[in-house]
Amino acid sequence: MGQKTHPKGFRLITTQKHLSQWYADKLVYPGLIEEDFFIREKINSSFSEFLSISKVEINRINQNLNEKEYVNITIHALFPRAKEMYRKVAKYFANTVEDSNAKTLSILNNNKGTLKRFTSLLLKRNIRNIIRFLQLKTNKNYHVSINFIKNPFEDATLIAKYIAEQLEKRTPFRRAVKQTIKKVQRTEMKGVKVEVSGRLNGIEMARSEWKRDGRVPLHTLKAKIDYTHQRAETIYGTIGIKVWLFSGEV
Repeated sequence: MGQKTHPKGFRLITTQKHLSQWYADKLVYPGLIEEDFFIREKINSSFSEFLSISKVEINRINQNLNEKEYVNITIHALFPRAKEMYRKVAKYFANTVEDSNAKTLSILNNNKGTLKRFTSLLLKRNIRNIIRFLQLKTNKNYHVSINFIKNPFEDATLIAKYIAEQLEKRTPFRRAVKQTIKKVQRTEMKGVKVEVSGRLNGIEMARSEWKRDGRVPLHTLKAKIDYTHQRAETIYGTIGIKVWLFSGEV
């Protein structure tokens, strides 16, 4: 049986860079790793309602004991789609605003400019809350910025999340995978490979199936491979999804 290695870990320093960029003394190092994990978990839970997050980059400046540390956090995510925001805006108004009448909701839902501004206001409010929470927790200075991804089918994490959504809506797995690969073909990506494993279509015996389009050279170090794995929680159980995306050679 072939021994497989993580495509991103295999290419670190050559074509991939670390998601956390900082240097620390061996006494402080374990605490900072725990802090990075905590920050990512907090951001994912806070923005999961509005954003589909691809990755969170953390950059630390001034790890000296005498000076206050600065932490720059960059969130790479897909900008919320209008159809999804209609439901979320209505839910937000119903939960938080007392006089949320039907007229207010209809104005928000019909006017695209208003909806976009309201979405950006919600995101800014979430960013302020996260920064305040982290500052109280760790006593450090934080700066959070969001980098929006234009096309979700040029990012492996967003592709896997899209397939997971389809499977949770009880779409047949072959149709979900084929639709995804067709959408990737319209981009400038050179190749894509998708593997799903678990109780596919509710069959008792779990199995794995994969489909590939184009080239995915996993043994070539200079090849830019974006890889991720996600989970879809279906009524039959958990289905694992792996996506390899080949965008070209360096």
